Amino acid sequence: MSQHMMKSALQRFTTLLTPLLCTLASCALLSCGEAGQSRVSVPLYASGVELSEPIEARGGVTLTLTRAELAFGALYLCAGVSAGDLCESARLEWLDSAVIDTLDPTPRTLGTLTGVSGSVRSWMYDLGLSSQLTAEEPFVLEASEELGGYSFILEGVAELDGARASFSARVKIQQSDDTELGVPVIRKSSAERFEHEVDAEESGLLLKFDPRPWLSGLDLNSYLSGVACEEVPCEPSELTFEITSPSEAHRALRIALLTRGRPTFTWGYTP
Repeated sequence: MSQHMMKSALQRFTTLLTPLLCTLASCALLSCGEAGQSRVSVPLYASGVELSEPIEARGGVTLTLTRAELAFGALYLCAGVSAGDLCESARLEWLDSAVIDTLDPTPRTLGTLTGVSGSVRSWMYDLGLSSQLTAEEPFVLEASEELGGYSFILEGVAELDGARASFSARVKIQQSDDTELGVPVIRKSSAERFEHEVDAEESGLLLKFDPRPWLSGLDLNSYLSGVACEEVPCEPSELTFEITSPSEAHRALRIALLTRGRPTFTWGYTP
């Protein structure tokens, strides 16, 4: 077997091992005798939002989005108030991934959360790129593959004082030197409130993603400063720009994806 094939096989083994540890931990909780605990399967859904108005960014720039697709998954819901450490007390888990159109408010079925009943007090998830204990590079899940290896793809039109330009951005959210290997990179913070008692009759969980908090802090003035406008209102400019790394705008977008705009969790959802 070639070195490349061995590395690929090892990555896939590690990817399977992490959720297996979570599943074993869930089974251990069940066998250790938490009163009234049972196996549960909860339908999982996701949606975006409908943006009726442009997004107000920094410095008076307005953004009209035409594409905002997110590679989401895998997802773990944990019994403890702080997710991490392989989520050793995982209650529920969804080990797949899917591309979420955050501009589409129509809920879509992602799959099924499986695990055991009981309280969930924290969550953690990846954005299509799964952290590995044994490799410097993350494992690329199907949703990220669909987006060309990225976690988030953004396209739209930016406007400032009548000047307009098309823009795009591609962002990877993955393990780095300052993140813990083998653990999903996005987790509930101690300041976020999250608690639910999962039972065998749970009808469904809906996650709603809103891209506005990721973009409201962007400063794109420097990209638009060279756009000339002879008339007001301007005709659409042929100027286009891409928010690339390294740049302050790309860094701000990456940080926002990591720390802001968490999905809302709606329990009891039925389509």
